Amino acid sequence: MKKHIILLVDDDALIINTLSKRFSTHEVEFYTANTPEAAKAVLDKVVPEIVILDLLLTKEDGSSGIIDRLKSEERLKNVPVLVLTNLDKPELKQMLLAQGVKEYIIKGSISLDDLYAKVLGYLQPKKSA
Repeated sequence: MKKHIILLVDDDALIINTLSKRFSTHEVEFYTANTPEAAKAVLDKVVPEIVILDLLLTKEDGSSGIIDRLKSEERLKNVPVLVLTNLDKPELKQMLLAQGVKEYIIKGSISLDDLYAKVLGYLQPKKSA
């Protein structure tokens, strides 16, 4: 069975640890990055099936070039991006959705269990027998 590849770009240890543990029971290669540079380094090596992207990383904007890169590179342009943020800004949400982000999720409005289930939903169609 082919392993699923997930990239989580976030600096929240609780989210990283919880999702890492949850996905360890599946056929998943789970990459984490806590800076845009680290995320870009992962993208140099692998093509994830999904990217979970925090917009507010410590001292940096998490979207810094990551969304642009995902949407401009042929090998990455179909990778779904789930934005996970504390920024409840409708105008930002509209802009990112127009750029091709699949979902804009406010951290306080979703449990980690629901986020896990949502990510699994993106992986389900790609499972092979």
